[in-house]
Amino acid sequence: MNDTPFDHWGVECSTGWSKLYQPLIAECNDRGIKITQIKEKFGELRFYVKGPIPTDLRTMIDDAERKSITICEQCGAPGKLRSDGWWKTRCDEHA
Repeated sequence: MNDTPFDHWGVECSTGWSKLYQPLIAECNDRGIKITQIKEKFGELRFYVKGPIPTDLRTMIDDAERKSITICEQCGAPGKLRSDGWWKTRCDEHA
């Protein structure tokens, strides 16, 4: 069986980053590229797919992951990477 974390749990981060990951999901679906996992790791968005990634899609993924450390994962407002033992990207309200 080739189930992935995405098959089991879907998106494993909060909706504040939805403007980052929704276009990537749509692009992968349009191209028939299998998503294996979407999650938060060390306060940043991580977007994983199976197999070779076209250069333009790799650039889109890299851009979204890089932007994620400037957007609150909880609400989508401007945020910054913070640590209280766990790394999270949060706005002042959700810090």
